[in-house]
Formats: sequence, structure tokens, C-alpha cells
Amino acid sequence: MLERFSIGENIVELVIVIIFCFLLPMCVLVNPIRDCVKNNKSLFKEYKEEILLFFIFMVGSFVRLFAIGRFPNALNVDEASSGYDAFSLMKWGVDRAGNSYPVYLYAWGSGQSVLYSYLMIPVIAITGLTEYGIRLPMAITGAISLYVFYYLIKNIFDNKKYGIIATAFFAICPWHIMKSRWGMECNIFPDLILLASLLLVLGLKKKKTGLQVLAFVVLAISSYSYGTSYLFLPVFVLGTLGYLIYKKELTIKKSIIYLLIMFVLCIPIVIYIFINTFGLEQITIGNVTIPKLLVNRYDEVSTVFSGNIFENCVNNLFESFKILVLQTDNLEWNAIAQYGLFYLISIVFFVIGLKACVKKYKENNFNQIMNIWMISAIVLCAFCVANINRINIIMIPCVYYIVVGLFEFLTKYKKLTVCVVVIYAVLFIEFMYSYVNKDYNKYYTFTSGVEDVVDYCKSLDVDNIYCKYSFKEPFMYFMFYGQEDVREYLDTVEYFEEGRTFDNVRSFGKYKFYLPEEIEKNSVIIVPKNSVIKYNDESIKKVTINQFDIYEF
Repeated sequence: MLERFSIGENIVELVIVIIFCFLLPMCVLVNPIRDCVKNNKSLFKEYKEEILLFFIFMVGSFVRLFAIGRFPNALNVDEASSGYDAFSLMKWGVDRAGNSYPVYLYAWGSGQSVLYSYLMIPVIAITGLTEYGIRLPMAITGAISLYVFYYLIKNIFDNKKYGIIATAFFAICPWHIMKSRWGMECNIFPDLILLASLLLVLGLKKKKTGLQVLAFVVLAISSYSYGTSYLFLPVFVLGTLGYLIYKKELTIKKSIIYLLIMFVLCIPIVIYIFINTFGLEQITIGNVTIPKLLVNRYDEVSTVFSGNIFENCVNNLFESFKILVLQTDNLEWNAIAQYGLFYLISIVFFVIGLKACVKKYKENNFNQIMNIWMISAIVLCAFCVANINRINIIMIPCVYYIVVGLFEFLTKYKKLTVCVVVIYAVLFIEFMYSYVNKDYNKYYTFTSGVEDVVDYCKSLDVDNIYCKYSFKEPFMYFMFYGQEDVREYLDTVEYFEEGRTFDNVRSFGKYKFYLPEEIEKNSVIIVPKNSVIKYNDESIKKVTINQFDIYEF
């Protein structure tokens, strides 16, 4: 896999690391350094907090950005899907369903949100269609979120120490590190709401209408990031506006204007929801497609409207609660069980922080915005079949309560500060060691070594390539790593069964995702390593690449 990295990509990676892991963190030291030089002060004596913040930003950015093309060490099928669609849109102006500049990707027939694929386009134009290229926008977003979180907490409580403690924990938070290192479209959603919250808080504090408008623009954009936003945003936006009107932070007139701005920006996604809810035909406006999916996305993520609604909601809430308490959904790419989403010991600080936010800080209007975020996320959890990706919008409020709890605890028990710091430092080091040494190959959605197989097969002059797969949607990996022409794919694609989602591509071009009854000459068969095949031919050439056997006839 290492040999696939071009010199150009390595240069991009080096530049990105320098910018986000050194130059950007240095911004917090510019004024202190200038002051120390001008007034002959000691930087280490006068600006200890700023130096600490610099290292927090540096470490937090590094663990999100370094070697993202190699860890995780294989590509998730949803990454391959959204990455290829970005590539196809860049080169031919259509996704792999042939839709021009869609507001929602057709993907597996049940769709994928489109925002992250559009964000990939300028990156892969530079890096090419690689693991690094499709993960980079998410990693950069994760690194920038450290600064957003710092300024949000600092402004909520008007306390720099609050901000530093919060950012220190956020920087080493397992959930945020892991979600920042792979290009799953849903993972950008919490960071967008975080940014919108900061813009809103700053806009209200500084009485800046422009920042308030920008907050609602970001909220509108987030509706294109993940399908669960359709459930979360109405509750969060209306709840927040209602509270701010009640507290006289906003007027009714301004609130209506902000809602209208959001609605206008969300019109394409509203039309998309309308088309797919009522089974209407897709439409094209200019070069923009509002697609009709094979399966309604709601059916993929929610069972609440099938059967007993109350019972389904209760079950969904219970499963979400279980995930948050146990801090895992048993999907290793979302959480490493022994460390959890926030480190297992953090449950204590969560309880302390939740109590403080409900009682102690009840008059803090900006704290109440975070409480409204939590309530809105709980409403979402009631309507979703839970896993960490689907309920990821609840994670930021959880982190918020943890850091408030940490501050409350350390304020009361100052002598235990060093002990708490050491515990979290050890857990962080152990977590990172475990993360980079994880064997993702055994998990079906991460398939290491497929790229080498595709490269080898493309070097062969053969008529047919048959693949008996042991992993999900193999055609997607061949399209991604082979950078196949979407026009040829659309002209030649055949399905095992028309109208089925997932696992439905039988063949395209010379690629066949089954084994024939009889093998033709000038063909290749790809099977899992050590598989038994029924074809007997002394002329067969066998090549083993990673976890696959390749037979050439």
C-alpha cells in the first residue's frame, strides 16, 4: 500500500501537517511572543496557558491528520462510494447513477448525503483518487473543530481555563479522533453544528447580525451532510430560537428572517424529501438533479413508523443509551471497546457536568443552547435505529458535559489535578497505540489489499475478470481503485436482481462478480486466499496477493 503513494501526495501530506500541526497552532503564540520581545518578558513565565494551548492544538491536530491514508489501513465501502462519486462528478459531471450534480447521491439505491463528496472534489483534483485524498477534508474539519470547540466553551463561560480544559479533553477524545480519520459522510455533521453554535454564540455576544446569519447558513448547509439532520435540525433550530426569543436575545422578526434564509437554502433537500416520501419522479433543474431513490432513506435508518411507534421509540432510546453507557456499538471502526468513545472513566465527569449544566448554569443562556442540542439529539435517538454513526450528533453535548464536569471536579479538588491529567495522558497513549495497531482486515467493511489486486488485474490483458468475493459490494472497490469510466459502467452494468439495494451489481465491463460454470481462456478468477476452486487446468497460473488468490487462465 505504501508504494501507491505518489511523491505529490506525500508533499501535500507534509504541507498539510506543517500548516495544521505547527503554523496554525502558532497563531495563539504570535501576540505573546510579540509582547515578550517588545517588553523583554519571559514567554514561559508570562504565557503558560498560551503555550499549553499551543501544544494541545498541535497534538490534537497531529493525531487527526498524520498518515490518514494508512490508518485505518483499508477502505470502508462507504468511503469508496462517496469518493468515487466525487471523482465521477469532477471528471464527467455525473455520479455513478448518471445524475448530474445531484443534491443527494443515489449510491446504493438508498442514497448517501452529498456534501462530503463535493468537499472531496478540490482535494482529489490535487491528490488523485486515493485513501488520503478522500479522508483529508474530514481530517482538516476535525483539526479545525479543536479551535471551534475552544472558542465556543471560552465564550459560553467567559473563562479561558474552561476553554483549555475542554480543548485538552476534546483533542484526545477517542470518538472525535477516530471519526476524523475516515471519510464517512455522516461524520462531518456534528462539526458543522459545532461551528454553527459558535457563530451563533459570538453573534449574540457581540450583537453581530452577520455572524448570526452565517450561523443559520451553516445550519442549512448541514442538512446536506447527513440524513439524520432532517430530524435533528427542526427541533434544535425551533427550540433554540424559541428560547432566545423568550430570553429576549433575539426578536421574533429576526428569527423569522433566519428561518426564511434556512428554508431557501434547504429548498433542494426539501424537494428531495418530498419526492422520495410520496414516490414522485426525480427532476432536473438546469444541471442539478433531485433524485428519486430506490429505497426511502427513512426505511434504512428508522423503524419507528413500522408497528408500535411508542415501543419502537423506547427501544431506540434504550439502544442509544446502551451505546453511550458502554461507549461502543461493537463496530471496531467506531470505537475500541476498552477505551470507549470518551474513555470509560469519563462517565463520572459526565454525571457531574450534566448536573451542573441543569442546575448551576441554568441562567447561562449559551449553556442552555447546549442543553437544547442535547434534548434535540435525544429526540433524534428515539427515531433512529442506533449505531454510533447515526446518533453521532449526541456526542458533542456528551463531550460538553464531560468537560464541564472535569472543570467542576478540578476546581473542587485541585490537589487531584496532576492525578487526573496523568490518568488521561496514559489512556490517550494506550488508545493511540491500540488504534494504529488494530487489524481492520477481519472486519468486512474494511478490506485491506484490494487495491493491489485491482492494480495487478488492470496490468493484465484479459477478457474477463471474475471475483468470488468475501467482502461487501466488491464492484465499488474495482471502480474506486481502477478509476473506471462511469460512462462505460452505466453502459455495461448488469444486476443480480433489478430493484435490489446493495450487493446487486453482477457485472460491468470485463468485471464479473460471480464464478462461471465453465471458465473461458484469457480470464482471471479472484477468490479469498486458500479457497478451493472447481476448475482443473495444468496451465493455470496462481498468484497470491495479500488475502486473495488470483488464477490466470
